[in-house]
Amino acid sequence: MTRFRTPVGLALLLAFALSAHAGPLKDHQGRWLGDMAIPNGPTLKIGAEFHTRADGSLWASIASPDQGAYDQPVSRIREDGDTVELDLDVATLTLTWADDHFNGVFSQGDGVFAFALHRVAQFPRKLRAQTPTRPFPYDEQELAFTSADGTVLSATLSTPRASTRANLAVLVTGTGPATRDSEMAGHQHFAVMADYLARQGIAVLRYDKRGNGRSTGNYAGLTTAQLVDDLAAIMGAMQARAQFNRVGIVGLSEGPGIAAAVAARQPDAVDFIVSLAGVGMSGHGLLLLQDRIHARDNGASPAEVRQLMKYVRTWYQTIVAHPEPQPRVAALKALVARLPAKDRALIKKYRMDVGSLSLSEAEKPHLRTAMLSNTQADWRKVAVPVLALNGSLDHQVPARENLAGIIGALRAGGNRQVESAVLPSLNHLFQTAKTGNTDEYDRIEETIAPIALARIAAFVKKQD
Repeated sequence: MTRFRTPVGLALLLAFALSAHAGPLKDHQGRWLGDMAIPNGPTLKIGAEFHTRADGSLWASIASPDQGAYDQPVSRIREDGDTVELDLDVATLTLTWADDHFNGVFSQGDGVFAFALHRVAQFPRKLRAQTPTRPFPYDEQELAFTSADGTVLSATLSTPRASTRANLAVLVTGTGPATRDSEMAGHQHFAVMADYLARQGIAVLRYDKRGNGRSTGNYAGLTTAQLVDDLAAIMGAMQARAQFNRVGIVGLSEGPGIAAAVAARQPDAVDFIVSLAGVGMSGHGLLLLQDRIHARDNGASPAEVRQLMKYVRTWYQTIVAHPEPQPRVAALKALVARLPAKDRALIKKYRMDVGSLSLSEAEKPHLRTAMLSNTQADWRKVAVPVLALNGSLDHQVPARENLAGIIGALRAGGNRQVESAVLPSLNHLFQTAKTGNTDEYDRIEETIAPIALARIAAFVKKQD
């Protein structure tokens, strides 16, 4: 449960399948990129990709390469002749075919920006030293899995060529929109991890979260229970293949809690778990801890932090008190309207209106269900070997409180097959950091520290 922000309104809502009739989506599959000039502001590269999802339906995603945002799915698509309209959370991108390119109009609030988009082979990305490059010394295969509610999940299986009965690690992302590469802050974390593990003789499966990439489903409407169902479907299918020696899970941030829930409910489906920055406390408690650190990291004084946290606690109490989204948003708007001007100024100054403290996130069901969750109950039922790693500079899932919660719950349940460590100088993404602040992620060249990759590989390889 982390506080990543979605740039320029690229939030995700309900996805509706399209038929494969002729139109821009079918006729012009691929990537399109243009330069959007904002008056008195920057020029941003904005891209659109038309693609086919795992169930064969046509869909689209948006990219903002200058902001490190890729594969951001749209909420709704409307086609009319040569025009296709891509709806986002708070913006719309309208594309009209013009002989060999699209004329685009990006509308957000009072802003309307026109620009042309031309076909490109790839969207521009920062070159990182650890990003995998072909050819690979292992095989890759595209797979699809059907979850309990019919959602089709798209995945990549990487299999070492030299190992006939390798152990398999299924990678599970944290909170927020995520494809199988778990790309954020200019880094492709799961692509790097999968490449490293496969080169170490470990098979790896990574998948697009529902409503993202080539997976179908409703990202904005998802709940924790659906994420558990998705992972359970994958684990059951991979165990049934009888292709691997041991089948386990490597999860990041929210991912370990999802893994623990599957292991608690279907113990035969999970042979081991690696928890990376896993949550060991209630969702509500973690959010309060994150927000306190967020205010401090942004320069708030102790007195200002205390004042801000009064507001934060009321915000979350309001979310818990309103199960339905419309009354919840109305109550939160009323809360903000009642604030004294000095409190509103304080909130804006220290950016305490983003992530879980924004109306767009508060409206979604996942935030409330995550707040009401407590992973310790699931960790107490986990009987398989567990490696729990946290970074000493993690400001999103602080190591001391959360690692203690996971280890305590495992031991309370009688699990003695537990290894744990706080890795020095590593942040939430397991990069070698100076401060651990979230604004550092993009500036760090390293994607994942070698010490973390080595610990993960050693643990997975020794499972038998």
